[in-house]
Amino acid sequence: MNKIHFILIIYLLLLIGCKSDKKKSEENIESPIPEKVIKTIEKDMFLNSFKIDTTLIKKDAFGDLKISNSIKKDSILSLCHCKKYKKNNRIKIQLKTAIPTQKELDTMSESFKKRNRLLQFGDLSSLKTINGQFKFITIVLKDSIIESINLYSKSTEKEYNGIDFDSLSIDKYKINVSKFNYSIASNVYGNFELHLEKSFGFFENDTILKGDFLCNNWRITEKEQIKNWNIKKSFENRNNDRGFRVNQ
Repeated sequence: MNKIHFILIIYLLLLIGCKSDKKKSEENIESPIPEKVIKTIEKDMFLNSFKIDTTLIKKDAFGDLKISNSIKKDSILSLCHCKKYKKNNRIKIQLKTAIPTQKELDTMSESFKKRNRLLQFGDLSSLKTINGQFKFITIVLKDSIIESINLYSKSTEKEYNGIDFDSLSIDKYKINVSKFNYSIASNVYGNFELHLEKSFGFFENDTILKGDFLCNNWRITEKEQIKNWNIKKSFENRNNDRGFRVNQ
């Protein structure tokens, strides 16, 4: 092999190596970061906050609960109830909503998924029965402190590990409120963002909830009442109960 041939071979090897490195580099750039890694980073960066916001605007007791998994977003109707404890400046804020059962969600079209079961409880027409998962987001405030945030779920089916009730404590939150004085419930309103440890249940990995609240002096449904609630019986008696109430 003469000197020229040797130089050509070295040049070709270097050229192939450069192209290979370039291709690998391009592949690395184009490869997306795994969704699991993104969610872990977002979770670690999320900082809790609870503060007064003087720019808040009063919304209605009925509102949209926004649901997300960072990629997909949707919203469903919710209704806010509150109960104040004037003696110790404490208030419970509860947003009620409802979605189809998991079996229904797996089989029905998108247009039917958002037909909110919450409104069906107020339907005094010819409906004979009801199915669904009823959700209660319950936020307890005392002075400038978050005492607790819980999501209670009750279904007409035994779909929470073989039972029809589930309770989830929430410790990732951002809540803005009009004031820390809760003596007049109607003056308490705000918004929130909650990050759940597991799915809300409307679509896959829907762990982010956002919404607004406007307080009042309506009835709050306690955890044990929800747990023991006979949904179908309440629906049958809805003419007497006048809508969405939890009766034992």
